[in-house]
Amino acid sequence: MRRTSTLDDLDRSILDELNTDARRSHREIAHRLKVSPTTVSSRVARMEAQGVIRGYIPVLDDEQLGWDLWAAVGIRISKGRLREVEERLARDPRAYAIYDVTGDDDALLIGRFRDRRDLDRFVKHALQDPHVERTNTQVVLNRVKEDRRVPVSRRPAERDPAQ
Repeated sequence: MRRTSTLDDLDRSILDELNTDARRSHREIAHRLKVSPTTVSSRVARMEAQGVIRGYIPVLDDEQLGWDLWAAVGIRISKGRLREVEERLARDPRAYAIYDVTGDDDALLIGRFRDRRDLDRFVKHALQDPHVERTNTQVVLNRVKEDRRVPVSRRPAERDPAQ
């Protein structure tokens, strides 16, 4: 069972600043939050050590890099082989995310693909796995919302959704 970290309001404010721009310097964050740069640096180092902050990555435009098609692929997997199949699928760079799910499917794979033919090859390759019983693919027509940032406020439901 995962443990929820104990973050105070200053930790959350620092994370809000990093969520806005992870390239922002500790000095700039300190100035904005009216604390010392040393405080920000030590808090960030602690949150990195605790695994609250797991890394920093640029947010790239996938379409400009040739990943023009997204799809959600529901996968039914033979009993007892879930983790094995998911780990195999996870090695494919087209797999953006893989989740264990409830319902008719055992796993849900969110993938990004170069084009329709690339998706076709991926699904046909997955179906060659002897433990994949079936797939159900849904092509994404439009991405209405996509945000990898994790909300850090204590009560996100209290925020005005129009903001």
